[in-house]
Amino acid sequence: MRIPTVTARTLGLLAGLALAPQPALALKLLTEENPPLNYTEGKKLTGMATDVVREMLKRAQIKPEIEVMSWDKAYEKAQADKETCLYATARLPNRENAFKWVGPIAMNKWGLYALGGFKPELKTIPEVRPFRVGGVERDAKVEFLREKGVTNVVEEKDDRQNPPKLTLNRKEALKIDLWVTSVASARKVAAQAKVPGIKLVLVVNEAESYLACSPRTAPATLKALAAALDSMKKDGSFEKIVKAYEGR
Repeated sequence: MRIPTVTARTLGLLAGLALAPQPALALKLLTEENPPLNYTEGKKLTGMATDVVREMLKRAQIKPEIEVMSWDKAYEKAQADKETCLYATARLPNRENAFKWVGPIAMNKWGLYALGGFKPELKTIPEVRPFRVGGVERDAKVEFLREKGVTNVVEEKDDRQNPPKLTLNRKEALKIDLWVTSVASARKVAAQAKVPGIKLVLVVNEAESYLACSPRTAPATLKALAAALDSMKKDGSFEKIVKAYEGR
């Protein structure tokens, strides 16, 4: 029996849609407390990168499940778990093959901070090497400094643990001289840790931040997210989100 032309075309189209790779219906998102990119305010997760990612998921018609945890744990899970992404993540050479990347979704300036009484004037990263630096486990800023020869770095799971270590007596084992963190969030994190009077000593890098997805994330999902981000940058909504957080 001959199938009418219109029906045959319709069946062919449906068959093509069935065979075409489809994005995941749900995606697990992992992040940390890192204002102003991603942070909890009240009981709501917000931040510039969070707002960008939520809009990307909305446009890609992907339902998100977002969880906040320590960076080192999130970093490991994002590499191993299926349909899982981590944000906001610096794209470094030693990370390139560990993830599938979508972005950039934000910019992040990194700085070294000290207490107000810190006297040395540091102008280059090599000048940092004699000092003890505090940072966060598995964080790109720590990895960056080590690649530049700054090896006297001690790490914590939560960045809020670092500012109090600046105030310790030099003879105490946990004492740090400098703290590497995001310029945008440093004063807020220090205030949360009840450490006033910190100062920016040296800006060490300005890095693009990405959505870093598990290699087990469906290619169609990555393509849908990239297309959503591209549309946001074209229609101005990406820039609108960025400007909303400037000066916070």
